[in-house]
Amino acid sequence: MPNRDNPNGFTPIRHRNGGDIRAEKIKLAAANAKIGIGDPLTRTAAGLYDRWSGGNTWDGVALEPAAASSGKEIAAVLDDDVVFEVQTDDTTGVLTAETGIHLNADIIVANPPGSRSIAELDESSGATTATLPAKVVGLARRQGNAYGQFNRLEVMMNQTAKHAGTAGV
Repeated sequence: MPNRDNPNGFTPIRHRNGGDIRAEKIKLAAANAKIGIGDPLTRTAAGLYDRWSGGNTWDGVALEPAAASSGKEIAAVLDDDVVFEVQTDDTTGVLTAETGIHLNADIIVANPPGSRSIAELDESSGATTATLPAKVVGLARRQGNAYGQFNRLEVMMNQTAKHAGTAGV
């Protein structure tokens, strides 16, 4: 049975060290993009947060939605030891096979149509490049999930404001 196409951003599933996943309150930039639950976040030079966009560090995941330009406080996961589940985008590529495990990957974001993110992992971006924002740690352990189009992967933050990314293997 093929994997279902249901992008819903990044869902925290466990802490790498067995600890608790903790929510922190963060302040959004005044001109923030619309944010859905599960959207990846980046920390701005002013120490505020906004929805992640290409070329920026990946510094957290939103646990609450926010309207564009709201500048409000929301809950987020900022711990880079948290493992998240995310779907790959259309077609098949490097990250839709077991050989994509331990590679780094890029993120695809768009305005969420409702309160839930539609962010995905770019299945064709799997590489050893240290500056890519996400590190693939495995195939998500869920019934009906298999390698192939729209597979769900477990990932961690790789390139963050707190530390430089590490190369994939």
